[in-house]
Amino acid sequence: MNGSIAKLLKRFRIGPYELCMFAVVVAATVARLVLISYNWPVTNSDEGNMGLLAMHVAYRGELPIFFYGLPYMGPLEGYIAAPLFHLLGPSLFSLRVGLLPLFALFLISMYYLTRLLYTQKFALAIVVLLSLGSNLIIQQQLKAVGEYPEMELFGALITLLACWLALSSHTFSADATAQVKRRRAIFYGLLGLVVGVAVWVDFLILPVVATAGLLLVLFCRRELRTWAGLSLVSGIIIGAFPLILYNMTAPWGQDSLTTLYNLHRAEALPAVAQHLPFLRQVIGTILISLPLETGANPSCAIATFPLFGPPAPSVLQCAVFESSWGIGFLILGMIAAFLAVRVIWPTWRKSPARDWTFEERQTTIRQCARLMLLVTAGLTIVSYMLSPVSAIIPDITSRYLICLLIAVPAVLWPLWSGNSRLMALSGWREKALLVLKVGLLVLIATTFLLGTVRTFAGVAVAEAAYNQEGALVQDLLRVGATRIYSEYWTCNRLTYRSQEQIICSALDEQLKPGFDRYLPYRSRICVSAAFSAVASRSEGVAD
Repeated sequence: MNGSIAKLLKRFRIGPYELCMFAVVVAATVARLVLISYNWPVTNSDEGNMGLLAMHVAYRGELPIFFYGLPYMGPLEGYIAAPLFHLLGPSLFSLRVGLLPLFALFLISMYYLTRLLYTQKFALAIVVLLSLGSNLIIQQQLKAVGEYPEMELFGALITLLACWLALSSHTFSADATAQVKRRRAIFYGLLGLVVGVAVWVDFLILPVVATAGLLLVLFCRRELRTWAGLSLVSGIIIGAFPLILYNMTAPWGQDSLTTLYNLHRAEALPAVAQHLPFLRQVIGTILISLPLETGANPSCAIATFPLFGPPAPSVLQCAVFESSWGIGFLILGMIAAFLAVRVIWPTWRKSPARDWTFEERQTTIRQCARLMLLVTAGLTIVSYMLSPVSAIIPDITSRYLICLLIAVPAVLWPLWSGNSRLMALSGWREKALLVLKVGLLVLIATTFLLGTVRTFAGVAVAEAAYNQEGALVQDLLRVGATRIYSEYWTCNRLTYRSQEQIICSALDEQLKPGFDRYLPYRSRICVSAAFSAVASRSEGVAD
């Protein structure tokens, strides 16, 4: 029996590091299963909207192309939840449990990506780190509001496949066997399929797609002119087919790009009206959004940051920690980019690529792949910084930087690499540098661990909020208030919690029709002879 297991592990190249990695993945996934079983994090109407969409898919056979009210975001999470509703019934738990495999696959993809570009030990350390996280990071992995869990997975998987195809491009030649060509064409098709689905889900993935495409163009040009290239394009078309179909049939001005452009203009209006300086966008990005989305535990309100509120003694305290995290991330990224370019440049300059040795080619591809991770992070940060939302609501919109987690190995590599060599040296400068690097790694790991501990400490509050919402639903049903008006952050979560026994339409602050993601609810209330108004209780139950 033991011999059979050993042969199986050897066949699939599963060694001690892989066994440890899978153990960490299982433990992290179970921990998140415990959280959602206690209804953490607190739900909101965006998640209720996804639940309603999943119900319509499961029980009405509807096939929506987009998340209700957002004609540019594919509702993949709703399609994942729909079959689970038939097994478990519609609930907050069954809506979220389908996200757990996405998280587990994200960790596995990050392990193999980091192992491919760096070392096994570092890959295992990255998986341990990413199995933890701040309250915000874990919340984004577990809340079914669209795009974020799958963006993590798709970003890691696209990068992994592109890097593997580039590093194994030496196996492709005119003399390659049909089996090798067929296998590589399948992987190109898989990459295209993931890219297509990811673009359908959200355009946030575009920086990842751009850098992965550049890597393939640099090192797989000849192969892209063969059936492999056709397989890649076919995969993209199949994956993005819902998006393509919609935009081919959408009325003029209602296509996805126009919708995104109009949203961007609407977001810019407050910044223009308030005459907000560009420096505030820089501060909002680096001091607030970047730390939030890369694992720092927020400790200060936005108003305490420079240009976001009046000067106060607490400004300095917040600026020191938060800016240290954000600026430190950028500095480490620049150091990592310098280390990669320092290796790439001499080889690239001295001779054409066709004259490189096998070792030079593999080293150059690996360093370019590392640089690709950093460029992806840079494009993500710059595109967010140029958006007005970084100056208006940088805490709420920090989620647009979700793809930065993919670059964590590249950013932390300067702190990890070379420590064994430094330990062997006796100079005080080397010892001081070693202490600094190890100290920063310990600080980062401790911050992620504390974020996880704080997350579990909030379970009781989330459970109380869930029970409070259930009591409100029962009260409304008892008095017959099944057609109601309220504000947005109350409506959809009540409709989903009641499984559409209560239909709610949103009103704005002037009691005029508000933001209804699913417009049929508004018309159903309008034809009803009796309706009620429910005051917001979102402070207690909404995110």
